Amino acid sequence: MIVRKATRFRGTSAGMTKPTIDKLTVILFSTLAMGGCGTDPYAGESTPAGTGGITTPTGGAPATGGTIVVSEPDAAAPDAPLVAVGVGQYAITVAPNRLLDLVFMVDNSPSMAPKQAKMNAQFPKLIAALKDPNDGTLPDLRVAIIDSDLGTNGAYSSGSCGPKNGTGLGDLGHFQMINATGCGVNSADALYIEYKGGQPVNYTGDINTVFQCLASGLGTLGCGEEHQLQAFEFALLAAGINNEAQQQMLRPTATLGLVFLSDEDDCSAYPNDGMFGAIPFLSGESASLRCYTRSYECNGNDTSNPPPGYPTSAAFTASPAFTACAARTGDTCSLGEDVSQPTNCNPLKDVVQLASELKGLKNSDPDRLLVAGIFGWPLASSDPSTAQYKVGLVPNPNSADTAHPTIWDTWPVCYDPGHQPAVATTDSTTGFDQTAAGWGATPGLRMSRFIDEFGANGLKYSICESDFTAAMTGIGNAIAKKLQNLCLGDKLVDQDTVTPGLQPDCTVNYCVPSLDPNDPTKVVYACAPTSLPACPDGATSGNVATDCWKLTNDTTKCPAAYNGQMVNVLRTAAEIAAGPLAPGTEIHMQCRICPSASSADPAAGCSY
Repeated sequence: MIVRKATRFRGTSAGMTKPTIDKLTVILFSTLAMGGCGTDPYAGESTPAGTGGITTPTGGAPATGGTIVVSEPDAAAPDAPLVAVGVGQYAITVAPNRLLDLVFMVDNSPSMAPKQAKMNAQFPKLIAALKDPNDGTLPDLRVAIIDSDLGTNGAYSSGSCGPKNGTGLGDLGHFQMINATGCGVNSADALYIEYKGGQPVNYTGDINTVFQCLASGLGTLGCGEEHQLQAFEFALLAAGINNEAQQQMLRPTATLGLVFLSDEDDCSAYPNDGMFGAIPFLSGESASLRCYTRSYECNGNDTSNPPPGYPTSAAFTASPAFTACAARTGDTCSLGEDVSQPTNCNPLKDVVQLASELKGLKNSDPDRLLVAGIFGWPLASSDPSTAQYKVGLVPNPNSADTAHPTIWDTWPVCYDPGHQPAVATTDSTTGFDQTAAGWGATPGLRMSRFIDEFGANGLKYSICESDFTAAMTGIGNAIAKKLQNLCLGDKLVDQDTVTPGLQPDCTVNYCVPSLDPNDPTKVVYACAPTSLPACPDGATSGNVATDCWKLTNDTTKCPAAYNGQMVNVLRTAAEIAAGPLAPGTEIHMQCRICPSASSADPAAGCSY
């Protein structure tokens, strides 16, 4: 396993060039640290994964006839103590391994049409951010699409949540390539689109156009009891539902991006789908509401207790704001419990458990995983303390249900700025504006907690923004930094305060990656025993006696958070002639650092 976090890694490595690979020592690390910068806003702490394996479910085999098995990684070793205060350790990728696997989960329930359109319109911004600034090429890229429809395992006998394609589990997390050839994909059997070596592999035309066409094919007729997060589990981890071939899309050494788009919170209930269906005592509330009242807590109180209660018995507005509420975790109902009735447990799958499973996809290098959500969250320009979690009456969309002209439901936490509630479209009885709500979103408390599990490797954006420029650009930039990041964020000690400029005190070593022969899903690093020297003044690449390193100031590539400190490795003419460094080659650095960026102690070399 690899050590990888820009700010702290354990173990050292040493300078090497390709002719000396036979002298390398293989070092296996049990925790991770990222490639890049000490204060990288996209770097996340590794979190130990769960242990063992989980089998889903025992409460009814899937319609495909087999048991769905989700493999979960072994627990990561606990963090070792950090090195002494004043020492920063970093892993910097100097020969980027520009492999990227992207999986988009797009909610295809009835309210999603305008949000899908906004995603498609701004998807090119994500792609543009991924391009190499030197030659304009994309990384070697694979892109797959899944939807949120996992059905309800037979809880409904018909309709959008009823049986589909011979199963009660909707689309089963299958990669969606609807009308693939019509969208420019070369084969109807393709599972994803791929770009490699500067050109398309299995499609023709522009990747943006192909993706937009495929995403549009999802439509909005999917089940409204969305299993957004569990769709990733089914797609990428489950066995027994014919997803094994598509799971081969994921490359062990590639960065993995998981992006989801949804205007309702996660309702991943499998195998506890007995909470769905036509339950008589719930006829006065929306089907989605049961997911939220049973999986939230506000001010520490379980919201299945009134107000609002399960079944809902009273209006409820969280005080002082929706920030007083959170997803419940650690109390999932055991298999076999009658979840159609009120319970003290939470029938939905624990989002912490889901996050742990997905972390296992990059268990040897968690900073190769980025999770981004565009969901029900306050606008970037708004004050979260003014946002509401509100349960109230709304007009019943089922006009045939004359016994319940109004029902309880969750009100939006945000609205599209161009589609705010208006007098002309507001229901006079309930005060609810269904038109505006169609452009809004309900609070994504489970989704938020899920993203939080990934630390700074998780990004949150509001689906209510008028367009997704910031989201798509931000996701693309975050991934691009993971593909190569040469910045150091800590203030380094100047070991020679007499000589002009910064003279850092660092040990710097080359390390080359390879797949672990005992487990090809993991990466190990072979590190040379000799430290890479600092470059002499005026040195340039190809004009040095031995490979060396230096710091330069580049505030464009390494902005304020990194103090402009960018690491450069200069190679000898002979090494350059022999070819590039092996993809994924890193330098592992250990440097003396100042206590803080504001430190100005001359005696400590921090007064610059």
